[in-house]
Amino acid sequence: MSDYAAMKTDLTDYIRAGVPLVVVRTTERHRVERALRQIVQELGISAFCYTDAKQVEALGGIDSGGNTASASGKDVDSDPLAFVKDTFRRSRHVPFMLGDTRKLDQDSLYTRELLSAAYLAKDSGNTLVIVAAEQVWQRLARFGLFINLELPTFDERLAMIGKFAEQYGDRVSFSATGMEQLSTLLRGLSEIQVTNLLRSSLVARGMLTDADVSAIAESKSRLYTPVANVTAVKYPAKLEVAGLEGLKSWLDRKRNVFFAPNELLDRYALQSPRGILLMGVPGCGKSFSAKMIAARWGLPLFRFDIGSVYNKYVGETERRMQEALTYIDNVAPCVLWIDEIEKALSTDSGESDVGNRVLGQFLFWLQESQAKVFLVATANNVDHLPPELFRKGRFSESFFIDLPNHAEREAAIALYAGLSLHQRFDAAELSRLADASEGFSYSDIEQSVKDLAEQRVFGGLEQVTVETMERHFNETIPISASRIAHIREWGARNARSASADETATNTTVATVTNQQAGDDDGE
Repeated sequence: MSDYAAMKTDLTDYIRAGVPLVVVRTTERHRVERALRQIVQELGISAFCYTDAKQVEALGGIDSGGNTASASGKDVDSDPLAFVKDTFRRSRHVPFMLGDTRKLDQDSLYTRELLSAAYLAKDSGNTLVIVAAEQVWQRLARFGLFINLELPTFDERLAMIGKFAEQYGDRVSFSATGMEQLSTLLRGLSEIQVTNLLRSSLVARGMLTDADVSAIAESKSRLYTPVANVTAVKYPAKLEVAGLEGLKSWLDRKRNVFFAPNELLDRYALQSPRGILLMGVPGCGKSFSAKMIAARWGLPLFRFDIGSVYNKYVGETERRMQEALTYIDNVAPCVLWIDEIEKALSTDSGESDVGNRVLGQFLFWLQESQAKVFLVATANNVDHLPPELFRKGRFSESFFIDLPNHAEREAAIALYAGLSLHQRFDAAELSRLADASEGFSYSDIEQSVKDLAEQRVFGGLEQVTVETMERHFNETIPISASRIAHIREWGARNARSASADETATNTTVATVTNQQAGDDDGE
């Protein structure tokens, strides 16, 4: 694949060498036309470009009749090949670009006429430049050289955003960091799509700043036809999650790598983080972590229901799987959440043949996709996970989420007490409540605190004291330790802990408590 600069260099060399046929593979005809205009100026030559349905434009130098080329176009028949051949008979060393080609992959009268024009170009030293996104008839393809023009690179997108900001002055004020992040998020879009997205976002919001970067990126999904098994998931912009400090620390280290331009990563043979596999005790925040990661990185979140791709008709399941994976690549960069992945990719599935093919498709995409998709896959039953999932390079890391330790329970109680009860407890009180909630999952703590909040708001409970919460915790029956012993044993052997040590987590408790104090003071 070639970026714009490499494409222009190759096209220049092929024109100077008199290559009779050059096929530029791209959907962005205007970029090839722009390059041809620049080549004409730099080399001081003539060129022609079939731009619109009945217009051939002369670019610089002299026209096909030997006269000085005018800026206006020349009307031709809807099929310009007669004009192309006449030009090649009259002129020497003149490139002619065709941008509105059709059905190039077939042996037809049209492709044979193109081949005839290419033969004329060969005899007269001219160059026929064809711009097309489709495959080319084999006989015609063998006659020329190909250039694959990739979509705008990071630097090209960055320059477009900068030019857009200059054009609209005070209405667009991105910082350098914001522009770089937006350039990363708009990866995979054509020039026209980038421009349309920026213009529509400006019209909708009136102004664009760094605060709008994530919303602009979320709008990418509007450019593609949605698929039924991939759905966008909304989440709060400021999402607080207690505990999981080990996972958070890892994410903070990987964030800069994820948002780094591919060109920088390629220079050092590095790879963007692929995602994480979360396993652990039910109710300990595996699914909630996907929202936390999306909020922490400012990325759109999509949920992929792999189980819904299965269909009774032969080949339909694989087609729907590929359709979903293509859509995910298109809307990237994003966070992709697959909940209970073992149910869809179980190795003991009754649909063994189809299931194995779906697993193969998924693993190949996970390994080879170049899109910036950060996958968050959660699992409860580790015994049903296919061993292929654990191969390095498919997931960046596997994390095990255990029941919260003492300090994490303190952080969770402080967080939910602030959100639902609008009150805070001091360190000694939090320690008492953490002792009372021994063996609780994060969801146990959340629901217990919210039950008391409901009683306070709707049931006439005047005050929630430490004693009240202790009694309520004692009435709550957590998950049995024997039921999760196997999961915890597996996690200790095969995955990295999502928690940090007690000292690090105590720092989080203080941070959460201080944030609440600041919020209360603000009220």
